[in-house]
Amino acid sequence: MKFSITHQFEYAYDSPVRLSTQYLRLVPRDTKRQKVLAWKLDTPGQALRTTDGYGNVLHVLTIDKPVSEIAIHAEGVVETSPVLDEPSDFTGVPLPPLLFLRPTALTR
Repeated sequence: MKFSITHQFEYAYDSPVRLSTQYLRLVPRDTKRQKVLAWKLDTPGQALRTTDGYGNVLHVLTIDKPVSEIAIHAEGVVETSPVLDEPSDFTGVPLPPLLFLRPTALTR
């Protein structure tokens, strides 16, 4: 079965922000059960593509000029099949759960 997916979102700020970093997980990944046939991500600047600690596609978007609005659009086509995924098809090394419990300057 093929799915056409569209995702649009916008940020609007009361006053311009001088720096914004967005971590975008808007691109599905290929697995035994789904295949990304086409995908397009529109951002107001260059978004660096990488993967996170769990193998998910991650784009990091940094806007380092004053903006009052940020608009991001993702769309594409994904085909699914009835094949069952393995319990996990991630082949990387997962991040330890305790990593998310560590204190940081922002969580104090």
